Amino acid sequence: MPIPLLTAAGPLEAVPIESDEHIVRARKTAARTRIAVGLVGIGLIALHPHTAPYPLLSALGFATIVLTAVVHVTTVRPSWLKAEESLAGVAAILIVGMSNEHVTALTLLWLAAIASGVMARGGRVHWLGSAVVMSALALPIIRWQLLTAEYAAMCVAVLGLLLTCGRLTRELNYLLRQARRQAENAETLLLAGDIAARMADRAEPPAISEPIALRATEPSLTAAELESAREALAALIRGEGLKMVVQPIVDIRTGTAHAYEALARFGPARENGSPLHWFALAEELGERPALERACVRRGLELLAERPYGTSVSLNLSAPVLLEAETMTMLNAAGDGLSDNLSGLIIEITEETLVHSDMELLSAIEPLRARGARLAVDDMGAGYSGLRQITTVLPSYLKLDRSLVSDIDSDPDRAALVGALAGYSKQVGSLLVAEGVETEAELEAVRRLGVPLVQGYYFSRPAPPWPEIRAGKLVEGPEQVIAARLGERDVLGGALQPVV
Repeated sequence: MPIPLLTAAGPLEAVPIESDEHIVRARKTAARTRIAVGLVGIGLIALHPHTAPYPLLSALGFATIVLTAVVHVTTVRPSWLKAEESLAGVAAILIVGMSNEHVTALTLLWLAAIASGVMARGGRVHWLGSAVVMSALALPIIRWQLLTAEYAAMCVAVLGLLLTCGRLTRELNYLLRQARRQAENAETLLLAGDIAARMADRAEPPAISEPIALRATEPSLTAAELESAREALAALIRGEGLKMVVQPIVDIRTGTAHAYEALARFGPARENGSPLHWFALAEELGERPALERACVRRGLELLAERPYGTSVSLNLSAPVLLEAETMTMLNAAGDGLSDNLSGLIIEITEETLVHSDMELLSAIEPLRARGARLAVDDMGAGYSGLRQITTVLPSYLKLDRSLVSDIDSDPDRAALVGALAGYSKQVGSLLVAEGVETEAELEAVRRLGVPLVQGYYFSRPAPPWPEIRAGKLVEGPEQVIAARLGERDVLGGALQPVV
């Protein structure tokens, strides 16, 4: 029968908690407990018959407790549990009601069986079962016309169990349901954010669409042009003309650099120095993995040079990260460093995560063991990787700039980012707001509880290591202390997600 749950706001819709998986597990646990109690009780009576005034009746009572275990496991409808309560009452009469007022090991075993039954029924105690149990407790008092202190204490314990255990179990069930509901709400809000991002006007197309655009808009290359493009791309892969710039990821509570994202630049001598152009060309020519590794190789050189207490964040697509050559390169990068790979953050896009989450989970663990952390980039850029995100458990979630742009004047974006801030805390990740360009946007994401920010407001991508633009980030010294001691663990000065 559904149980209506009450909150301060009023009654919640009744939900049949009996169908919940944790209730089924509780029934199985109670059944095992009942079987153990019954067998121990029967064995104790067989070895020491003097422990019960009527050994045969007490043994029959413990056999009845074993029978209640069968009811717990086989019952299909919640109403059938009334039979279990009736059997428990019969056991109470045989074990307690037909004995004297001495509290023995047998009565304590019976009490354990009663407690397990109340828990397994999801907190419901039927009035008839309670009446039978209380009558069983009253029988020795009526028979002996005496109430000892130890027996009175046991009666109070049983009464307290019947009155409070059911309420406590219902409250626990309510909390479990609320936790599941919050998780479902977070998933719904995240998917809503994805839909909103798809509809939002973006300043530039995502990198993943660049190869399609290249084929649609550029004329066919001649053989000579194609050969020239291959040679230029090969030079970049060798590292010629390839350089790295960095953009700080700022701790909004302290105003200091938490990490630096390394970004590839292909030099002013190139006819088109746009990274999107060259990655699109590499995709067309089948050299995308090699170009990504060339950029990562150059970025890994920054690990040993980074400012104390910061990290370096490198971009990789999930398929390239999973390649053996890439994993070998990443592992080798930490061999000569005193802190191993603890200063490395690997950024993968949400879109590439969707198709390779389980493979990524097994591949990333050796890197995590050496201190590396995982970030999911472009959250809300039009993909729905929530389940994959909860599988790989990244340390960072980076909001796409389409959700941050003009957030100070857009209540819908603010609502979505606020929901994602709560979601990130639920999954133990740190949220990063990318694309912060104005003080109003900064103030908006700060109010929403986003801990890390990145964007032109602080610094444009520049050669290592750019200064951070001063801004009104921290309210006072006490907030800085709380941020450093209460909300993070410091490992080499790096902000770690609180799990």
